[in-house]
Amino acid sequence: MTMKQTYLLAIETVGKLCGIAIHDAVHGHALIEYVIHIPNMHDALLAELIRRAMKDLDIESEQISVIAVSEGPGSFTGVRIGMSFAKGWCADGKTILVSVPTFHAMFASARQYVTDTHLTTMSIIMKSHADSYFMQSFDVLTGQHISSIEIVHYEQAIQSLDATHIVIGDISIQDSTIKRIPIQTSHPTYIAKYGYQMYVQSQFTSPHEADSEYHSEFIPTIGKQN
Repeated sequence: MTMKQTYLLAIETVGKLCGIAIHDAVHGHALIEYVIHIPNMHDALLAELIRRAMKDLDIESEQISVIAVSEGPGSFTGVRIGMSFAKGWCADGKTILVSVPTFHAMFASARQYVTDTHLTTMSIIMKSHADSYFMQSFDVLTGQHISSIEIVHYEQAIQSLDATHIVIGDISIQDSTIKRIPIQTSHPTYIAKYGYQMYVQSQFTSPHEADSEYHSEFIPTIGKQN
């Protein structure tokens, strides 16, 4: 009996865009990515994007062996939509759930573009609400995060940057001396690639425990201004 090919489905709903990607679950090769940039359409379009991608690849739901879902930080509603969909799919235990830390996936994808050895810290700064931003920093050389996710005000974020930093995210920075990589948001391909690495390393999440983990990780306290 011939074994059917298996696939990894990646879901990205934490920001303004809604997107999915399907990769080969054995080798991690990218096969398809669909992204919708219309705001506030995640709930209406997520299932349809997945259905269309599976139809275009001529695959069945049983062939999805892994779901990698973006866990945030990001829009509370967006995070819930993606996570709830993934949990529901994986609830019967037949599909592996990988809960992907969004900023880690963004860093992993952006790190390859850092060629200046003086740039040792990458900071991801993404809009939260009002004048607040999610912020986390990573060591470019080791690949490790050097801070937890914080919510900071705009001035705090800008003041924390120096000549050793390179920035990704949707924050607007007027200072031309601050180096940037033109990645403003997460994409399903980032989630798929990082999720595949987590899958290979058996970093799975129980669909019954995913809620408590992803909520507690990125609801930090706003830091005090100096």
